[in-house]
Amino acid sequence: MTGPELSDYLYRHRKSLILVFALVVLGAMGFFGYAKYQRHQMAQAAAVYSELTQSMAANQLAAAQVSAQTLLQKYPDTPYATMARFFTARMAMMQHHEAQAQAQLEAILKKDHLPTGMAGLARFTLAELQLDQGQARKALDTLVAPGTVYAPLYWELRGDAHEYLRAWPKARQDYLKAEQALPATDPYRAYLQLKLANIGVHS
Repeated sequence: MTGPELSDYLYRHRKSLILVFALVVLGAMGFFGYAKYQRHQMAQAAAVYSELTQSMAANQLAAAQVSAQTLLQKYPDTPYATMARFFTARMAMMQHHEAQAQAQLEAILKKDHLPTGMAGLARFTLAELQLDQGQARKALDTLVAPGTVYAPLYWELRGDAHEYLRAWPKARQDYLKAEQALPATDPYRAYLQLKLANIGVHS
């Protein structure tokens, strides 16, 4: 295409080209604007989460609950909201509101792309809560797939659930797996040995 032909083409299609250019510019502006908004949301959520952790450390539960609700309502799509659910569950357990704690933990486990370790911690805490309420079978269902990060705790809690159900051989297997998941020099092994000895009395 020669210079005059190109000029003629651009002139004849100038309106379409201007429209395409405008759409590209608007799209870029929208993308960068949304990215800026996301960064702002994350920064705001981080500040509120910092207030939450400080309140929890100071045992100021009322202030911590306000911060947690702010995260859940204003910043629900941030990782900090997921952490807020966990803290809300812990506070509910401290106040003996087991149903509320269970609802928060179950909500966490329904989330995708959880922070590292959060799924395992939420699952373990939920199973622990269920076992405390005498729901040993539900606890075993919750712990159906023990993770690698909390493996000793998972297997021990499964052992506790099986012991509650008087399934002594299964409890023994779980306690042995918990022991094997610990380093050879870990002093917690002695506690597991006591549980295994107790199983031996019943089996």
